[in-house]
Amino acid sequence: MKICNSIVIALVALFIFGCNAAQSTASPTETLKTFIEASRKKDVETIKKSLSKASLEMAEKSAQEHSTTVDALLKKDDVQISEQLPEIRNEKIEGETATVEIKDSANGYETLPFVKENGSWKIAFDKYQELMQKKLAQESIPGKK
Repeated sequence: MKICNSIVIALVALFIFGCNAAQSTASPTETLKTFIEASRKKDVETIKKSLSKASLEMAEKSAQEHSTTVDALLKKDDVQISEQLPEIRNEKIEGETATVEIKDSANGYETLPFVKENGSWKIAFDKYQELMQKKLAQESIPGKK
């Protein structure tokens, strides 16, 4: 009986360890690269897996406003994705948040925020939108840059 209990405990421990090990260990940069590749392929499921919960909620609201579905919204061709991966630099991780800089041919480098959810890095477009709104508000104030 002791051997049987030991085997059960060992199997439970392996299962728990295996589940934790199966969580994504992709860095924010790797998550971004996966997102870009999925966007090129119009792989909606992988795109969704790359986005934070708040970003998906934002996409849902936008889809409703445009009388469409999130899937259709994520497949749209509004943004042309180049075949070449944009330059990505300066990944910074601080606890459960991170940022990565992406080269934008028009504006230099843009900072893209990430959040950690369930052990995986997710792109936080909701936070990016907040940052852009703050930036625009500051630029609209005379004398502020």
